[in-house]
Amino acid sequence: MCSRARAFARHAVAWCLTGLVGLTMLSMLCAQAAAGTLTRPAVEAMFPPPLIVGEKMQHLPVWPIFRRAGATPEILNYVFETEDLEPVAGYGGKPLNVLVVMDRHGAYLQTRLLSHYEPIFRSEAGTALLSEFSAQYHGLTVQHEIHVLTAKAQRQVSPTKATLHGIVAGTVTANAIDRSIMESAAQVAQEVAREKTDQAAAAPPAKALRGADDRYQRTGWNGLAAAGLVQHWAITQGELEPRFRGTAGAGRDAEGMIRPQALALDLWLSWIGLPQAGRNALEPLRWRQVRELREQGQAVLMVLDGGRHALEAPDATGNRPRGAQLSLQQGGKAFALTELSWRQGLRLSGQHSGVAAASVARYYTVAAAADGSRLNIEQPVALELSVWRRSGDAPEAIARAAVSRNFAVPDVAAYRPERETPRWLEPWSKRALDLSILGLALLLLVLLLTAQRRLVAKPGRLQQVRLAYLTFTLVWLGWVAQGQLTIVSLTSLIEALVAGRSADFLLADPMAVMLWAFTGVTLLVWGRGTFCGWLCPFGALQELIAVAARAAGLAQSHLRLRTDALLKPIKYALLALLVGASFTSAAWTERLVEIEPFKTSISMHFQRDWPYLVFAAACLLLSTLVYRGYCRYVCPLGAALALLGRLRILDWIPRKAQCGTPCQTCRHGCHYQAIAVTGRVDYSECFQCLDCVEIHDDDRHCLPLVMQRKGRTIPIRLVAASARETERGSA
Repeated sequence: MCSRARAFARHAVAWCLTGLVGLTMLSMLCAQAAAGTLTRPAVEAMFPPPLIVGEKMQHLPVWPIFRRAGATPEILNYVFETEDLEPVAGYGGKPLNVLVVMDRHGAYLQTRLLSHYEPIFRSEAGTALLSEFSAQYHGLTVQHEIHVLTAKAQRQVSPTKATLHGIVAGTVTANAIDRSIMESAAQVAQEVAREKTDQAAAAPPAKALRGADDRYQRTGWNGLAAAGLVQHWAITQGELEPRFRGTAGAGRDAEGMIRPQALALDLWLSWIGLPQAGRNALEPLRWRQVRELREQGQAVLMVLDGGRHALEAPDATGNRPRGAQLSLQQGGKAFALTELSWRQGLRLSGQHSGVAAASVARYYTVAAAADGSRLNIEQPVALELSVWRRSGDAPEAIARAAVSRNFAVPDVAAYRPERETPRWLEPWSKRALDLSILGLALLLLVLLLTAQRRLVAKPGRLQQVRLAYLTFTLVWLGWVAQGQLTIVSLTSLIEALVAGRSADFLLADPMAVMLWAFTGVTLLVWGRGTFCGWLCPFGALQELIAVAARAAGLAQSHLRLRTDALLKPIKYALLALLVGASFTSAAWTERLVEIEPFKTSISMHFQRDWPYLVFAAACLLLSTLVYRGYCRYVCPLGAALALLGRLRILDWIPRKAQCGTPCQTCRHGCHYQAIAVTGRVDYSECFQCLDCVEIHDDDRHCLPLVMQRKGRTIPIRLVAASARETERGSA
């Protein structure tokens, strides 16, 4: 009777904890993250009279702040949001937004966090940490070299360098804020220097500005033309007419016959991805777009089209009833041009000598050739212009003339973009020691799992090794190195793909990348158990608590088979809910990912608001009653890994013919209830603890080995009883 009472009490406590989990989840879902955008009234409130808020700059979303100095207002500051200029994605896959007030000399007067979508820092306390980090840039300048250190480091500033303290568990977030502030400010400083050449001495020199591909010199249009970075291609009407000789279009252009010296084709061409050309010819926002295309491996050609025969896209049939078509060839291969839908006026410095006032700037990307090869802009390119002319009223009455020339930039190597390390690689060098330790730990784990029979050969060895490895996983991998994988990686990837954003933010956390890569490989070999059973810090914390609870005399309950079967699909439902929200509602996704207590217990070291602490504590207390209950029934990351683990190529757990009939020792000893009464192992629920492997080779516990050691056969009554239990379990 007492045992029944104790079992009832354990189940009552478990249900109470489940209710507590639900209430705290509701509280967390109702929490709101900080958000804000910069409006003109807000700027005017920050800078009241006698200061004047001007209109936004023509080519950048920046508010200039003026002070009256006699009859002419004097500019003092520039106010902007980083999301408008350099939207750098944080750990959550979305840009953080910082308000920056910068004076005309490039010094930061204010840097204030406006909004963020970082899952770890959704609470008021978390947002305060990000705000505190962002405020450190006050007093620095666009010319400072910034180094972000640990969360406990002291802020130190010299005339040229500054070291800032980081954010606990927020290395990726801190780097994103740093990049967004510094590179946004660099764009503003460059535009100010461009527009106010008379105040160039007051603006930071170009070589000191931070940002990609700074190796360029400020020059005018004539300088670009003299260097061959922009080249003119002009063809008069009189030169074009002979090209139609012998076709039905000959003599069909009356205007061209009257004015043979007028320009039929008037083009200026430039490989605008070269920094010397692009940074001088384009406004900062347009240059950033070109730079991103170039980083994707695409060549970008700018054509200023001012002639009578304008460049046009093909019609639906691919024909050209009038106008001209540009094509490229290199090494006997044809490269198609795809026009970008950019329609904006020229932003060229100085006088545009020779450029027609009505010229239209067109931008083209160059597709790969038929064999997959890419165009090499460092080699000469054959340009061909096909000019189309109607020779009658019939749709098919079209004549074509072609003109061609070579296009090559002299000494192009001098203007080649710097071979910079990709931004996402920067954290990797800083964490070389951590990655080395993790690599050794993963190698050790592979050796342990491939030699599992040797690991369980000596009684007690498995438990000693497992407890030691789980302690390492929790303390070093989780709390010290911040190597906790999370479902946020999946939801952020989906959101980025849906929004058309780059997914390279996932590469900014080298520990997570290395763990994801290892987990992906082991999923194919062993299934989900390698990560869930050995490498998940929160799972390790649950298991260590369960071990301590057993040592204190508190045994976990084995749920009834039917109850266990009803609870296991919950995690798959939560995964489906998260994935669906990722495609439809970013706001709900940010709330739903809090179903993971990892951020509270591992990433933030239990330093969060009370609802998150209560939820994490409830999940951990639940594990003292139901062995790793959160992992088995709630964890959406575990559900995702279980689904991917179905691609597993090995059934690595050894089995005997007597497993299930009649021997049930492994099933009763499996804390995860991953072994059916038939003896079949459910690898989707297996955490690779190796307890069943130890039992399988132990002649003190494995029934067939016990009977063999005693020289006996298994009684018929045991086989019959096991068969009846199997039937009941299957039913």
